Amino acid sequence: MKKKMTDENLMRISENADRCVNDTDMAIILLCYMLYRVEQPMDEELLYDVAVTGGIINYFTYQDAIQSLLSTGSVERSHVDGVSQLAVTERGIACAKQLKSIAAKSFRDQIVTEAKRAVQRQRNQKDVKLSYESLERGCYLHVTITDQDLVLLKLTLFAPDLEQARQLGEKILSNPPALYHDVIQAVMRDHEVPIDLTDN
Repeated sequence: MKKKMTDENLMRISENADRCVNDTDMAIILLCYMLYRVEQPMDEELLYDVAVTGGIINYFTYQDAIQSLLSTGSVERSHVDGVSQLAVTERGIACAKQLKSIAAKSFRDQIVTEAKRAVQRQRNQKDVKLSYESLERGCYLHVTITDQDLVLLKLTLFAPDLEQARQLGEKILSNPPALYHDVIQAVMRDHEVPIDLTDN
C-alpha cells in the first residue's frame, strides 16, 4: 500500500475499537478480514450494515475502501438471484492476514463475531417468519419456523411492548433450531403434578 497507516489509526483500532475507522487503508484490511473469516461470498448490503451501520467504519471511508478493493482485484463482485455479493480473492486474503499483526485479538473477535452472526441471521430469515401484533396492553410476537414447504412450528408469544417483542424476535432469529428443540424437549418432559397421598 502506498499510504502508510498512522500511529493514531493503529492505536484506534487496537485500543479504541468503539470508534469508527476513518483510514481507508485500515478499512481495506478490515473488510478483507471480515470477508476472509466469513468464508463465503457476503451480501453487499449485509456487509455495509455490519461495517457502517454497526459503527466499525465511517461511511465515506467504506465507500473509498470498497472501490479500491474492487479496482485492485482484492474483492470480486457477483450477482446471485439479483443480489450483489462480495467475495475476497487470494490477493485480498494476503491483505486480511495483516490484521493479526496490528489489531488486538479482542477487536478481531468482535468484527468476526458480528459478521458471522449477521450472515447466520440472514440465512435464518429464509426459514423463520416473524410478525408483530400491537395490543392495547403489550404485543404479540408470531413465529413460524419452516423447512422448505414444511411448517415445523407456529408459536405466539406475548411481550409487554413492541421493543421487547423485537428483542425476542432477534434472539429467535439468531438460532431458530434451538427454539424448536427446546419446545420439543419441554413437551416431552413429564409435566404431571404429583398428587399428595400422605393422608390417603
